[in-house]
Amino acid sequence: MQALEQYLLRVAPSREVLVGVSNINPLREGMLETFLKGVQQAGVSNYVVVALDEETERELKFSNVNVLYMPLQISKSQAETGDNHAVSALKFGILKKFLMLGWAVLLSDIDVAVLQNPFKHLHRDHDLEGMSDGFDSATAYGQIEGYDDPSMGWARFAQKESHFNLNSGLFYVAANPRTVELMQRLEMRLSREKYWDQTAYNEEVFFLSHDGYRSPGVTVRVMSIYKFMNSKVLFKDVRHTPAGSTAMPVMVHINYHPDKHDRMKAVFKYYLDNDSNALAPFPGGSEKGT
Repeated sequence: MQALEQYLLRVAPSREVLVGVSNINPLREGMLETFLKGVQQAGVSNYVVVALDEETERELKFSNVNVLYMPLQISKSQAETGDNHAVSALKFGILKKFLMLGWAVLLSDIDVAVLQNPFKHLHRDHDLEGMSDGFDSATAYGQIEGYDDPSMGWARFAQKESHFNLNSGLFYVAANPRTVELMQRLEMRLSREKYWDQTAYNEEVFFLSHDGYRSPGVTVRVMSIYKFMNSKVLFKDVRHTPAGSTAMPVMVHINYHPDKHDRMKAVFKYYLDNDSNALAPFPGGSEKGT
């Protein structure tokens, strides 16, 4: 931990750091290079890529990228969940180390186009600020929904609160005992359970204390869906609005679409190169005609 602290003091003396976690696959596909170009053009110097293998570390060091080698093993419970999910499940244990040393972390998956310096757009008034998979105010920030049970007669109607889950691939987390406990719980759960890390993340963040269960108690702010944007918002909504009517987002996460790298590159062309046709070849969903 002392070596990690000394490294962080050098690359992120403000005690805030953007962290990406990668094995060799995004590097070979070119997506890690695209991600890093976005980070660097946005003027983010307080970043680090956690490399899970020696080849990734070696290639990034050769390119003068801030890189930390952490040769973590994928647990047996995550071994058959697919490479992306298995790697994603490791991040909570990694982040716990940063938080325990007192560094706040902006965690970003590699399939994110960084367009502006995100540290200039954080509120820092809650334990956790997270990107939503929602696509409008109701689905992202919450709404009260009705529930109807006709068998109850006069008392058939009730209400519940509803919102889409936060995405576990883009969030800012402050360093305090609550967030350390959150990461500890997720690290332990995902080392034992064959479970999607995003589902576990939302359960631990949002499930209420009850009976013998105690919530970690982290406070939550949902990031603006137009600043920290998911790819459904961009490809189904924003790109169809009149030119100049919406501000450039800060980060765009290509989470809703499988052709991640191609869409990432198109996002950079659209916003940074002012190519108004860059997004046109892509359907709104994953299939033609959507």
